[in-house]
Amino acid sequence: MERPILLLKKELINPIEQALDRIEKIRQRKMNNEDSIILEGLFALGVASFEHSIIDTLRILLNYIPDKLDVKSENISKQHLIDGNPLEKAIENKVNSVSCKNLPDIIRYFTTISGIPENIVTEDELAELIEIKATRNLLIHNNLMVNSFYRETSGTKVREGQGSKNRLVINQDYLFESLVIMRSVLGKFKHELNLKYNDFTKIKAMKSLFSYIFQTPVMKFENEFEVDEDRDVIINLKPETSMKGRLSSSETLFYNIWVAHSHGNKFEFDRGYFYGLDNRNRKKMAFLIEKLDILKP
Repeated sequence: MERPILLLKKELINPIEQALDRIEKIRQRKMNNEDSIILEGLFALGVASFEHSIIDTLRILLNYIPDKLDVKSENISKQHLIDGNPLEKAIENKVNSVSCKNLPDIIRYFTTISGIPENIVTEDELAELIEIKATRNLLIHNNLMVNSFYRETSGTKVREGQGSKNRLVINQDYLFESLVIMRSVLGKFKHELNLKYNDFTKIKAMKSLFSYIFQTPVMKFENEFEVDEDRDVIINLKPETSMKGRLSSSETLFYNIWVAHSHGNKFEFDRGYFYGLDNRNRKKMAFLIEKLDILKP
């Protein structure tokens, strides 16, 4: 049996929710503020929040569903193959590679990997985002003084500089309009991800983990635990229907570890349990230990 996918919708959309929250706080702080340094700083923070939320969401998806990686991924050094985690490094290399691409390519890759509609971002929104990214780069690298690189990368929404230094202006209006565009696009991403991954609940993940750990028809999740679907949590153990008494020694150890973390139940550790851990059970034990956090209330 393959290892289950334990992705949680809540965890997946968290980076975008955090970015939306930060963008809203930026919007509130820009009001009645005419200080150009503050407005430019808030603008740079907003763009960084927008971009990082996309990249962080990609990282979560690829870590939980590595099958989404390209057939040919980024190169991995010999040292990482020997000493490290090759899959983890391949994912990180891929995410870093994508983050260096231009915005249309980042969004295209994001929609492809996440499985949301490719046309979710309109042409006009994309054009606005391209210019926003070009302005952010100009702010960081050339103090907003218009140069050929800005003109080449800003697309159809290119702006003209002001004054003798031909410098772009980031005022309240421009900052507000930029925040509106970024908030709108992130809002669409959040909506589509909620639809696409609606059934990736904590209860579903725990059921999948339970089936992987207890690969026997005797053990059924529904017979062991009472759940609250609305709150997406396990409520109580069900001793009246539990089949834990029919488990092998190794499976009893798994069960005791499970309820210790899901319900805080203590148990006496019997060293003899480990004699029943063959290679298959060792792998299940390692996976269970790795995923213990999902069991906590």
